[in-house]
Amino acid sequence: MFAAVVRNPQRQSHPPTAQQCRPRRRIAAAFGFATLLAATMGAVCDPSSIRVTNRLPDPVLIDDRGEVDADGFDALVAATEKQRGLGFIQHPGLELLRADDPRLASLRETARALEPCPRVAATQGGASEKEAPGRCFPDPGLQWVLCLAPPDLEQARRALKRVLDAQNYPRLARAAPALRGDPGVAIRALLAASARSIARGSSDSGAAEPSFELFDQPDVAVERSETPEDTCAGLADGFLATHRDREAPFRTPPLSTKQLVSSRAYRGSERPHRILGTPPALDGCEIASDESIGVARLLSERLAKGGLLPARALAGWQGDRGIRFECRDGARPWLYLAELATKDDAAAFAAQIQQLLPAEFVGPSETLQIGRRVVIVHDFDRSRGRNWATSVATAELAGLDGLE
Repeated sequence: MFAAVVRNPQRQSHPPTAQQCRPRRRIAAAFGFATLLAATMGAVCDPSSIRVTNRLPDPVLIDDRGEVDADGFDALVAATEKQRGLGFIQHPGLELLRADDPRLASLRETARALEPCPRVAATQGGASEKEAPGRCFPDPGLQWVLCLAPPDLEQARRALKRVLDAQNYPRLARAAPALRGDPGVAIRALLAASARSIARGSSDSGAAEPSFELFDQPDVAVERSETPEDTCAGLADGFLATHRDREAPFRTPPLSTKQLVSSRAYRGSERPHRILGTPPALDGCEIASDESIGVARLLSERLAKGGLLPARALAGWQGDRGIRFECRDGARPWLYLAELATKDDAAAFAAQIQQLLPAEFVGPSETLQIGRRVVIVHDFDRSRGRNWATSVATAELAGLDGLE
């Protein structure tokens, strides 16, 4: 998760209320920070830590015999609908799974495909996944929540929210695991944030945090994060918090993670640019990956290392593309190309991009600015990289059509 650094915090001995958190949540929403340390109170203002008053008791999902408590799960369904202000199209049910259920492997694979940002050390079906107590999954058929017994209530709640979104926005649900590059990160982050969001009750209906522009801020100091991949969903947390109409981002989904960061980019319908063209061919090499990287993954790399976050350097980002090769001789050349709004934006971007590239773009490299474009090459002929960068065309991305 994103965490802004504030020195010498004085932590409270009890969680803050939502009212106490509101000023800090406004800043957190702007930066996409899921956790923000405030100098004034030092309290952690993430959804799970906020004290909620007058809340009904948590529903009980299993009975004394260890079987599904249908009334308890129905209460969870009703609470989810009420908090969201959105109903299920088909009433869902809860199914308990045994640890040896053959469906678990497929469910875990689908869950990994829905993670917004790639995990630094993703689990490949290892013991930690098998031993996770109470883990729950949304049913691909959109009618069930499937949980390892005994189910964890928060896991069940998140899976239920996934089912709610998928039933009401089936196109987004189908596209999320398949979309490549930055648009896919944006859609998966939106759905992940929706699943983990703390829904507003009727007393706060229609409330929204004020919009706040990260790109207008000076450099922000961030601590090294152990889970930088959570940045992507964290950005969407803030994005959702700034919308009075909770369903608007689902009817008109963000097409880039820059739109998650910047309300100005989203509300101004700033369309990301797709960098087109055939990738260059290298003898004895195959393409390992070829996709857009996007603002969220650039930000998450800074969180992985800690230090100053040069937000303004990303303000002019319009689109990018990273291509990595694997060669028979063991070489791993790569090149990265970004298009910026102005030449000045490109110069600011070029000065910072080396420290923001994802970890898979490793090795000594050279950065070249060509007008509004910036190209970086590693183990790749400089002139050839420049020629390719100047020859490829771009096109505005107007919607999800053509990406699915």
